[in-house]
Amino acid sequence: MEKFTPIWYTIPLFLQSIPAVVYHKEQEQAQIHSMEIRNLHVLARTDYFAEQGCECKIRISADDYYKLYINGVFVAQGPSPGYPEHYFYNEINITDYLEDGRNVIAVHLYYQGLINRVWNSGDNRFGVGTQIKSLSKKDWENVHWRYCISDAYSGDIIGYDTQFLENFDSRLWEDDWNQKDFDDSAWEEMVPAPWADYHFEQEPVRTLQVYQKTPKEILQREDGAWFVDMGSEVTGSLCIKARGREGSSVVIHCGEELDEMGDVRYHMRCGCTYEEIWTLKRGIHVLEPYDYKAFRYAQLLPGEGAELLEVYGLVRHYPFEEESVSLKCSDPRIEQIFELCKNTIKYGTQEGYLDCPSREKGQYLGDAVISAHAHAWLSGDTRLLRKCIRQFAWSSCICPGIMGVAPGSLMQEIADFSLLWPQLLWMDYQFTGDKEFLREYYPTAKQMLAHFSRYAREDGLLEQVGDKWNLVDWPENLRDDYDFCLSRPVVARGCHNVINALYVGAIKLLGDMERLLTLPVTKDFEPLREAYIRAFYRKEQKLFADSEKSSHCSLHSNAYALYFGLQPEEAEKNIGDFLVKKGFCCGVLMSYFVMKGLAGRGRYEDVYQLLVNESEHGWMNMIREGATTCFEAWGKNQKWNTSFCHPWACAPAIIIIEDLAGITLKPGTEKGYEVQSHIPEGIREFSLKVPFKGASIQTTQRV
Repeated sequence: MEKFTPIWYTIPLFLQSIPAVVYHKEQEQAQIHSMEIRNLHVLARTDYFAEQGCECKIRISADDYYKLYINGVFVAQGPSPGYPEHYFYNEINITDYLEDGRNVIAVHLYYQGLINRVWNSGDNRFGVGTQIKSLSKKDWENVHWRYCISDAYSGDIIGYDTQFLENFDSRLWEDDWNQKDFDDSAWEEMVPAPWADYHFEQEPVRTLQVYQKTPKEILQREDGAWFVDMGSEVTGSLCIKARGREGSSVVIHCGEELDEMGDVRYHMRCGCTYEEIWTLKRGIHVLEPYDYKAFRYAQLLPGEGAELLEVYGLVRHYPFEEESVSLKCSDPRIEQIFELCKNTIKYGTQEGYLDCPSREKGQYLGDAVISAHAHAWLSGDTRLLRKCIRQFAWSSCICPGIMGVAPGSLMQEIADFSLLWPQLLWMDYQFTGDKEFLREYYPTAKQMLAHFSRYAREDGLLEQVGDKWNLVDWPENLRDDYDFCLSRPVVARGCHNVINALYVGAIKLLGDMERLLTLPVTKDFEPLREAYIRAFYRKEQKLFADSEKSSHCSLHSNAYALYFGLQPEEAEKNIGDFLVKKGFCCGVLMSYFVMKGLAGRGRYEDVYQLLVNESEHGWMNMIREGATTCFEAWGKNQKWNTSFCHPWACAPAIIIIEDLAGITLKPGTEKGYEVQSHIPEGIREFSLKVPFKGASIQTTQRV
């Protein structure tokens, strides 16, 4: 494949900038940033002359982001967030957008300038690189741009420094800036950047789906205000058409729920305040926000001289084929929970596996173990999984022990999540059967475990893994009174269960990879397992304790032990009974390991009962509280900053497909899977269809 080596264009404001190195260990001091450029919107245009009927392609990338238009028509947006050492570009066939003769290609560029989990921003890099190739010509041609800075956007920072509110002033905006007949003669020329340290790779995933969605309900009040209900939680923005006089305004409130008065709760639980002001100029104009939100409801409050005319949603997500996956079940709770997970994966999966599309907008490794697994089943697409695997592997250049969030300019390290990275790599092999991809990234898993082995004592167990956060579970109130001090930034001295269960489990999985790839086994699993049992197993209770010195046995210490098969044979039933009795006294992410551990021991009826339980700790509680996508916690009030769309809560989709329907992946076999149903006796009818390798797996059971 030809390499993408564009001339990277920037604006004079960045000419004297030196790209900042944002990488560092979380507990080390970051480089001080010399520039304070933030929330920068730049519009750029170029002319392109096309020959009638000649196929044409464009390659484009931007830092932080672009939205591409041809002759005023939206084409695409991107790129996916990435490290500059592995930066992405999109290649798009634009033939159908071109007219014979002169065309105008326009981009709306954005530099956020914040240190966060979203982009690798705040690093003094800004620009765009573009090449166009017509099949009538041999080479790719670089594109030169004319630009202007837009002052139409302003607003405070919200979330975890992840987004600027978009107070938009139409008086400072040219509606037809991307049209052919717009006069850009006063615009300046963009200039080649003095730094060119990007290493480009073509996007390995599909570009986002962006489309209009009609609200389920629009109520117009006598005072001119509008109430909008999208019908469910969505990820995207709200587009509004209004008529106004010069300087009139519309206040826009968006939120995930209503308050006790029936108004939109725009001071959201998750920590975002979705209140923005649109200032109008004379005439009829349309507001189309640049960034996205997670919301269901909106209230539009026009001021004097402003009249609302139209509103619709502009939804965005990774391509998702609704018709390719379906479930019918005589237990309506299973259908409801499955639909909840399906919607969450749809709207929570953007150009990566987001922990949430509101507060953080970042790709967390631990979250991805659940969301990637569910997404691969529900979409039939493993390309995003591979990009996720690669990006966390690339983060090993920052720390061999792998970062907790990638990419992004915020450096966060979570030991539990790093130790789960081999699960993602093994997941890819299970879905694809591709040993060569496994072989390519196996050294990263080995290196990661070597990093953690620095904390190993004589018996091989880890003690005071101090360079990363020891999470156990989140939020803190759902750790089942785990008896070990998890202080930050320096973890307490001692040897505790969960980190060691994850470490020993990762060693076990590494051995499985090595045997599959016919490589020497790095570390013998059995002696480590025996050391783990000696340290944490309490024979009288037939349970695992939280630390060497503790007698307290939490759900977490036993769930991971069962999941990885670390328990003595005599304890298997007792641990299973213990987990069933405990229920979900844990965070929603941990529920995956609880149910998988039980399913791995053939306790499918128990898994089913946990799945549909009606307590305050279950998905039925989310549904009772009005969820249309999975909450971050079991209920709105069970976490101080609960988001309403959190894919780490989508374990049921996986459990229903793999453990109830009994679809087991079998890489290396002709079909790549087998089906052995474990549908509980109380379910009279069950029918499931999921996409797999370009076809479908269907299973039906009737009693």
